[in-house]
Amino acid sequence: MTKISVNTKLKAVKEYANSNSSLTSVRHKYHLAKFDFQIWVGIYARFGEGPLLSPPKVTGDFRLNLVKWKQENLASISATCIHFGYRSPASVYQWERIYNKHGVQALLNLRRGRMPKYGDPARKQPKQVVTTAPGTESSLTKRKLIIKDTTRRLKKISCLEKASKKELAQIIYELKAKYLLKDLIDALPISMSTYQYWQKRFEHPDEDEIELKAVIKGLFDYYEAEYGVRRLSTQVRAYYQLIGKTAPNHKRIQRLMHEMRLKCTKYNHRRRKYDSSKGPNGKKAKNKLNRRFMSNRKYQKMVCDITEFKAHNGQKVYLEIIKDLATKQILTWAIGQRPTLNFALIPLQKLLDQLPHTGYQLTLHTDQGWHYQHHTWRKLLRQGHIRQSMSHRATCLDNAACETVFNKLKAEIVAKILVIKIKLN
Repeated sequence: MTKISVNTKLKAVKEYANSNSSLTSVRHKYHLAKFDFQIWVGIYARFGEGPLLSPPKVTGDFRLNLVKWKQENLASISATCIHFGYRSPASVYQWERIYNKHGVQALLNLRRGRMPKYGDPARKQPKQVVTTAPGTESSLTKRKLIIKDTTRRLKKISCLEKASKKELAQIIYELKAKYLLKDLIDALPISMSTYQYWQKRFEHPDEDEIELKAVIKGLFDYYEAEYGVRRLSTQVRAYYQLIGKTAPNHKRIQRLMHEMRLKCTKYNHRRRKYDSSKGPNGKKAKNKLNRRFMSNRKYQKMVCDITEFKAHNGQKVYLEIIKDLATKQILTWAIGQRPTLNFALIPLQKLLDQLPHTGYQLTLHTDQGWHYQHHTWRKLLRQGHIRQSMSHRATCLDNAACETVFNKLKAEIVAKILVIKIKLN
């Protein structure tokens, strides 16, 4: 490849600066490399032709200042060359590699001439300068200390390999004042480029993401922590469409909720469940419904159950409903303070009063509670010509259509409302 003189390059730079020609057309005219020509143009625009004709003197301090400025500002090689008026990007790349691998002293002791290949055993390698004072820990001990400090900060992670790159970058960002950056990168499973990416994110946070976090937190608190990722994502996207901004992706919302540790836990609360089977035993019916919850005729298939609520004042409230599986409608219901037989018979008596003549078989499915085994309950069913069906023992899925109503109710409705209704009655 023909070597292009400095005067030719300077002539091309001046032609580009003083004419309306594009950068591509000028460099093609003079057969110049795109990356080098961009650096020359940047230096000429910043300093003029001085650094191009007389490059700055390269010393150990110059190399060290250049590399440190590049890493602190997360700058590219071209931007670093333009900032220092230095026209050799290959040297900048080699200096940074030596600094990251061998430390400050190796960069300061580097002599002018061909760059040494440290991996080549045939070449004389530079003397390794011991940077630690006598009596201090060796590099192996320093590595163990770094891993120990990192593991102590990762309290909820059992091993270092499970930590995310963001968590590792955050730890390095905190430990830079205690250890050398190259020692931290060597000890932890993260590359320099990945750390620099997250360092930029830490020092210059995204304003859009800060705004999105505030919207998510506000809506999460507005709905009293009852909305999970799916329902909250719908509300967040609707809000952004309302104000005329681009709606965020649901995966981004899920990631931010995970980072802010916003989680709907109302559906996961496990309390002592009311057991209606504890009582006098009666006659048990067979499971006629057998989880066939689909129906296209009203009153053909109905489910019934009792649940217990705990009010804010410590009082217990009981609710019984009868639900129609065809219309998903709550046909009758009752609220009481004690799960007695008379209380359990109220919804059934209301159902019989409003039940029309259908001409087809009616089925009412319950669990094996003692109320539903009682002869009075079975007598009322016979009067209404309703077939009785019961779930298997300890099998809540047999009556899942009714249990789902109670689950939603307990998660989204405050039990104090039920106490108010009792007082009104």
